[in-house]
Amino acid sequence: HGRKVKGIIEEARGSVAKMLGCSPGEIFFTSGGTEADNLAIRGSVANLGIENIISSAIEHHAVGHTAEALKTHEQIEVVYLTLDSKGNIDLQELRTYLQDGVPTIVSLMHANNEIATLLPLAEVAQLCRQNGAYFHSDTVQTMGHYAFDLATLDIDFITCAAHKFHGPKGVGFLYVNKKTRVNPLIHGGAQERGLRGGT
Repeated sequence: HGRKVKGIIEEARGSVAKMLGCSPGEIFFTSGGTEADNLAIRGSVANLGIENIISSAIEHHAVGHTAEALKTHEQIEVVYLTLDSKGNIDLQELRTYLQDGVPTIVSLMHANNEIATLLPLAEVAQLCRQNGAYFHSDTVQTMGHYAFDLATLDIDFITCAAHKFHGPKGVGFLYVNKKTRVNPLIHGGAQERGLRGGT
């Protein structure tokens, strides 16, 4: 019975990867978007030498509260970008912050869950890559509704919560670019290729 279920899970992983234009090995199932966001951000701080988080004041609590907790308990610097009246970031301001050379992760949601502002993902990804920063985007609001091509979008992490497109609650995933590697937050099993323990 267990092998049958494992086969179904791997089939689902392959289906997700095909729709996103990535490898099945880059998809890690989680308990939802909150865990996926935490795994990306906390994992980056723990494993990638991150000293600085660049975000915004209108991120989902899964990102905002995580950044504040890391600021308090891990002495990580958190920078909030200036927003205009519609919630758009200033790309020039982001470029300026990224040029200081400090190991950084940028965490900005693709579409705001209250005002629907859409982030220019490709532009932010390019800025991050040019300046040696990691980029995580909470794509919970747009996953299943927006076409992503991760073969061309050079991003490190994106997240999903299945219930946002009529899937079951308590299921999500984290995409981790094959060029990036983080260690697990949940230990105790070899599930999800050792990144997310739990049957």
